[in-house]
Amino acid sequence: MSVQVLYFAGAHDITHIRSEEIAIPPQSACTLEALLAQLVSKYGDELAKLFEQCMFAVNMEAIDKDNTRHVILKPGDEIGIIPPVSGG
Repeated sequence: MSVQVLYFAGAHDITHIRSEEIAIPPQSACTLEALLAQLVSKYGDELAKLFEQCMFAVNMEAIDKDNTRHVILKPGDEIGIIPPVSGG
């Protein structure tokens, strides 16, 4: 059982990939917060710092940063990690 994580802009720059499948435990509830912690463990503090500024989406629905611990992920969910857009 897994979810698909999509990395955009700065998140892609840190991970060096556009997307990946992450296994989630089939018997227990996996929250978005737990998944983000797993990604920080894998990719390091630079990603943690970026997460402070990111927007997150589950199945193309924006998630409030304060609610990541309440969002329960299901197999097949698509999680977008969207850093702020800068221009010039």
